[in-house]
Amino acid sequence: MPIRLRLTIWNSLVIMGALLLLGGLTYGLEARSLTEEIDESLRVQARNLQSVYEVRAALPPRARERIMPQPSVFSAPAFHVQILDPNGEVVERTAALGARRLPVNLGDLERAGGSEEIFRTVTLDGQDVRTFIASLATDDEFLGYVQVARSMEALEDALELLARTIIGAGAALLLVSLIVAWLLAGAALRPVQRITETAREIGFSAHLDRRLPALGTRDEIARLGDTFNGMLDRLENVLNSQRRFVADASHELRTPLTTIRGNVDLLRRSEAVTQPEMQEALEDVRSEAERMSRMVAGLLALARADAGHALAREPVRLDQLLAAVHREAQTLAGGVAVQLGTVRPAEVVGDHDALKQLLLILVENGIKYTAPGGTVTLSVQLERGRAAVQVRDTGCGIAPADLPHIFERFYRSPAARASGGTGLGLAIAHWIAEEHRAAIDVASDVNIGTTFTVSLSAAPVAETAAESAVPEDAAPRGSVLPTHGVARP
Repeated sequence: MPIRLRLTIWNSLVIMGALLLLGGLTYGLEARSLTEEIDESLRVQARNLQSVYEVRAALPPRARERIMPQPSVFSAPAFHVQILDPNGEVVERTAALGARRLPVNLGDLERAGGSEEIFRTVTLDGQDVRTFIASLATDDEFLGYVQVARSMEALEDALELLARTIIGAGAALLLVSLIVAWLLAGAALRPVQRITETAREIGFSAHLDRRLPALGTRDEIARLGDTFNGMLDRLENVLNSQRRFVADASHELRTPLTTIRGNVDLLRRSEAVTQPEMQEALEDVRSEAERMSRMVAGLLALARADAGHALAREPVRLDQLLAAVHREAQTLAGGVAVQLGTVRPAEVVGDHDALKQLLLILVENGIKYTAPGGTVTLSVQLERGRAAVQVRDTGCGIAPADLPHIFERFYRSPAARASGGTGLGLAIAHWIAEEHRAAIDVASDVNIGTTFTVSLSAAPVAETAAESAVPEDAAPRGSVLPTHGVARP
């Protein structure tokens, strides 16, 4: 889950918890306040009635009979009143009750008789009402009980409105907090995103000379960028030192290897070495010296590539280049038929020698791993502004486990280790393809064959009568580095 989303969710959860706590406290305090207000109004009504009935009880019996106070006279319209005798029987009640009676609990009457105030919420005709029971007594006589009730409808309506308000306002605040948290998290993480994108570009381009832009702040993100730039500085220094070492070592090794090969050839041509064992030893020295020369040449080419060596950009006729590669490959065939398939006239912009090198690497790989009697076919197809150059062989193929690694430097599959290759050929081919913004793909079946396809941006060329045949003087122009013996992984 992205950090921005996690920050937004956590922020929203905190705000939601705060809203729930605040809303719950507000609702609870308001419910308590309204209930206390109702209870106080019930207590006031009960005291008024107690005063009236206590005064009535103090009158002489004849006067007491003439004064018969009705509860409706001394109570507000919003209240229901019941007067109970000491046995709990209803003797008087407000007219609004009609034939109804307020529920009476005998336990509450006993507690009220002990001068305790009893509040209780009961149901009357499906509606909640709040009741209060108090005793009626004079100094020398217990008169009974007064029960006052008030509907809870107004309180419930007020609490319902408050709940709707809290929920609506809370939902609006939560939505606003989500949006604000998302925007704030995005703003806070935007420098991290820029650092990530720049680091990805540096990683894909392998241009360690690039640096992250300075943020101009003193926060953790700025320190992260500075640390990353410092790491890039150290990596660039190490990589440049390695490149210089490889290039210098490769350059210095070329001269002694050339001397060794020249002296070995001189000894082989002379009659100074006549013993068969010594001749075989010289042949081994010559073979290994040639392999080392190819490896040194490959390392030097890759070192130049890593150093940013730029290839030439000029129009190159692919069909003519393929014909030249086909002619040169005849000297390397060794019993393998190298043939031209469908070759469409096409022109690309690139380095002639580098493209030739790329094709020779693929052709020599096909020859090396194809048994005598097999074929290596070269072709060029045009489709939608791109030229697809294919080198297809009928050799031993490449195992599926080896396919993801064939363009890695020095990688050689177990089946290719006995070939004497260096494991650099396809790495060089891949670099050349990248420099030309070309895609190089491979499809292979074990014991059936392998097809390498190089796809380049190209333009079709109208084939003239003079070009319909392969020109005899299209001699090779040379290559970026020696190709003979470049091994397929």
